[in-house]
Amino acid sequence: MSIKRIKLGAGVLLVACLALPQYTCSKYVGPDGKTVISVPTGAAQGAYREVLERHYPLESFEVLDIFSWLILLTFVWPLPVLAYHWRGKPAVLKRAVWLAEPILAIGSAYGVWELSSVGTRAIGTYLALAANSVYLCAWVVDLGHKPRQRG
Repeated sequence: MSIKRIKLGAGVLLVACLALPQYTCSKYVGPDGKTVISVPTGAAQGAYREVLERHYPLESFEVLDIFSWLILLTFVWPLPVLAYHWRGKPAVLKRAVWLAEPILAIGSAYGVWELSSVGTRAIGTYLALAANSVYLCAWVVDLGHKPRQRG
């Protein structure tokens, strides 16, 4: 399997993580139907039902909010980078983009980790971190191949 295909697979997995929960929070529903963060002191524990609330990366996306676009970029960055590698012409720019890939992968992983730190991390966080790790590992393997390709 080629390095480009591994990177593409990691990129597609990272984009797919937009549809998965990044973190969860527990809330409680009382006998009156009201939702509370924790069971009130003195209340009967059995009277409150625990509800798991899932949170997704783009659940509060707003077009005019720069933070929303940064979250989106955290998950979709590999696709434009790979598209440029396959279609881009100037070799100098290709090299610059290639050199930026590890920074983007590490920055994306950090962004995913911070985004999910609000609650209990969920499957989307772990898959996104894995996708960034695979991408970074593929880049390192590609780094090892670069000197051989020139010679």
